[in-house]
Amino acid sequence: MKSLLKWSTTALLVFSLHAAPVMAEQAKRVGDYAIHYNTLNTDTLNPDVASEYGIQRSKSRAMLNVSVIRTSDNQPVEAEVTASSGMLTGHKQTLQIRKIREGEAIYYISDFPVAHRDTLKFTIRVKPEDSRRTHTIEFQKQFFTE
Repeated sequence: MKSLLKWSTTALLVFSLHAAPVMAEQAKRVGDYAIHYNTLNTDTLNPDVASEYGIQRSKSRAMLNVSVIRTSDNQPVEAEVTASSGMLTGHKQTLQIRKIREGEAIYYISDFPVAHRDTLKFTIRVKPEDSRRTHTIEFQKQFFTE
């Protein structure tokens, strides 16, 4: 369990470990998988990390980060990941997900514009490569840009 916690913290917060303040991660356990996800404003990213991954640092941009871990062996798993975000008023956008490999770790990220006090509803769909099932995660997050 300790190695899972250590790995998942490292995997999920690859960007935000270099950020101040560090953002809290969220996780959902489904079957033999733990799906970790978080969002953060990109202005908190370390400039070198943001540059390396082609992410614009800005108070008016945010990032979604997703990783999938097989809990039976604490190993990262490739997955088909799709995501969308929408305003509570109904406007919805599909997020462009990019897969990033860093050593054994696998991350799925997307960055997108946000405005001050926007509350976005996210829908993430994850189908681990060794699973027939697609898992859906929904959550809301309010962003502050000022």
